[in-house]
Amino acid sequence: MSAFPGCFAARRSIPKLNKEGLYTVMIQQDKFEEEEQVTKAEGNEIQQRMSACPAETAFRPLTRVERRNLWLEEYGGQDVALQMWVQLVEQQNLEITMMLQMHGLLVFGVMVSMSSYIQFYVGLNEELHRESEPETADMLNSYYYALLPPCGQPEIGPAGLPIIQSYIHLRDVTILSAGHKIRVPFWRGKISEVEAFVMGATASD
Repeated sequence: MSAFPGCFAARRSIPKLNKEGLYTVMIQQDKFEEEEQVTKAEGNEIQQRMSACPAETAFRPLTRVERRNLWLEEYGGQDVALQMWVQLVEQQNLEITMMLQMHGLLVFGVMVSMSSYIQFYVGLNEELHRESEPETADMLNSYYYALLPPCGQPEIGPAGLPIIQSYIHLRDVTILSAGHKIRVPFWRGKISEVEAFVMGATASD
């Protein structure tokens, strides 16, 4: 069906018109149909171009302002003091006893570097899977090694913003929740979820 209602009216009026009028109506009808076909062809061509090249408009580099806003959204609410201690542990491979409070939980343990956390689980995977399932051991180890930051990572990122630690790692962990006590060898949590921390506190205190 045509998108132009005039075409139907002209088609119903053809028998009542003379030769000159019949010629004129047929020309108008053909013109409308031709314009309609051209419009559909142009629309199809535009859709093909958009589907063939979606990446041209879907992705673009972030601006400096956008990078800054994302950085503030991710790290703006973090405790600066806790971030300082985490960075100190990472840089000097220290171990510090502390308690973390988050979401109603009390988490006691010794803060260690990310590399210590990874070494523990890599060793555990080797012990559990290397002989019987070597492919599983390789897969799990590759996951933990991917957590390590690149060697020689600068303190300031490419957008001019500081490189901030996102996770904190503890060993010999005791978790207290509503009177229940859970002990785990190692623990990893998001720094942005920590509500409070106490240096030197232990679960036996």
